[in-house]
Amino acid sequence: MKNSQLFLSIYKANLILITILLVFHQPASSQTNLSTEAIPNNYPAIFKITPASDDNIKKLMLKDVVVLVLANNTEIKNAYLDRTVQRGDLAVAEDKFNPDFTPTLFLSTNKLGNITNINSTLDAKVSMKIPTGAEVSFGWIGNTRSTNSSISNNNLDQNLQLSFRQPLLRGAGITFNKASIELARINEQSNIINLKSTLADTITASITAYRQLLEAQERVKIEELSFKNAEESLEVTKALIAAGKIAPVEIVKEEANIANLRVSLLAAQNSLESSKLALLSILDIDKNTKIEAAEIPTVERVQLDLENLKQTAIQNQPIYLQSLLNLETNKIGLMLAKNEKRWDLSFNVDISDGSNQNNDARAGLAITRTIGDLSLQQQVEAARINLEKSQNSFKDTNENLDIQLQDKIRNINLSFSQLELARQATQLSKRLLEIEQQKQKLGGNIRIVDIVNFRNDLVQAQNTELSATIQYLNALTELDQFLGTTLQTWQVKIDIRNGE
Repeated sequence: MKNSQLFLSIYKANLILITILLVFHQPASSQTNLSTEAIPNNYPAIFKITPASDDNIKKLMLKDVVVLVLANNTEIKNAYLDRTVQRGDLAVAEDKFNPDFTPTLFLSTNKLGNITNINSTLDAKVSMKIPTGAEVSFGWIGNTRSTNSSISNNNLDQNLQLSFRQPLLRGAGITFNKASIELARINEQSNIINLKSTLADTITASITAYRQLLEAQERVKIEELSFKNAEESLEVTKALIAAGKIAPVEIVKEEANIANLRVSLLAAQNSLESSKLALLSILDIDKNTKIEAAEIPTVERVQLDLENLKQTAIQNQPIYLQSLLNLETNKIGLMLAKNEKRWDLSFNVDISDGSNQNNDARAGLAITRTIGDLSLQQQVEAARINLEKSQNSFKDTNENLDIQLQDKIRNINLSFSQLELARQATQLSKRLLEIEQQKQKLGGNIRIVDIVNFRNDLVQAQNTELSATIQYLNALTELDQFLGTTLQTWQVKIDIRNGE
């Protein structure tokens, strides 16, 4: 039942990702080699789940893990929910210059003796802001009065009102009046970057957890094989002792080694169970689900070019993009603060046309300013300082980009060199053990302690190679995350309008 739930979760995840649409800022053609080479070519197609030999265990490929974490992870779900509010904020800001219509209906009645008076008022008002800063308002008011004594007493009064106000100094100009919309759009871009960062960080965490499971699985296999070989060697030793070729004391070393191997095997098995739970927690699926990671892929060197990676980071890295947005936000903030210090000079027009009164039309200039308000200048200085700080931060981010990339490239190259050395050490340890075991079979004068040491050296070399493999793959994944290309690498597509 639990396995069927896992399969159903993955099936639903497939449908979700298939319906997701992409609106990326950068086309796929600009991606570096990292996007294609960071993932080993022998990974199977996405969404594929290969059942293990045991029907109660499901073997997950790395891409299956990415699908599941996108479909189930709570943090990602909450990030999508936040997009509902964020889209509303942008819609409100962009609605600034659309007209607003406000109808009002008021009914009242009063009774004086045998006469009942019924009064009704209908008020309709349309107001609209213009990008120049002007405000236009048009209103219509209709009043009716009637009594129950005679229908001829019904009266209808109408009044039309039109007002127009155009700022000439403070609050005037298209740039200023569209600043709130521009700020909302910048904030929307920041929200999208944060959403993509959340997705990338969660994907990276799931990949790391998956590889920890891989490493734990392989370590158990290594310890199991070592334990099995030690037991077989013990039987050979017993036979040699029985044949009188070696002293009985030699068996003590083998038995002690088997005891130590049993402890190591138990520790590896415990680490495996912990790794499974950690991955299931990130995937947010049933903690009792039995899963197994696919075998470690073949790892090849990835060629990394500093200049190409820097251009990719400039186009995609969240920290760099957020620095740019902060810079633009503070530029607008300084403009708004300076505007508040200007005189409030406006041109006003008011026109009124009533059914029971003469037409009234007025036009004039109005000017006001608050004298002695030190907060206005303080706001300008604060805005200027914020702009200067954001400029310094952007400069620092840009300058550190080379340093950080060089460090990550160096770390990746070093990791691969360590992996190559670990591979060589494993082959040499395996060869040395084979030679000593062959000598032992041929009746050579070989000490049991030497066989044990060679076997332990092989186990250590295999574990070192395993750790170096995982370290190299994780270094590539971390670089992908740093560049901001995790979503492109894993072909995760989102609709930036809906966040789905």
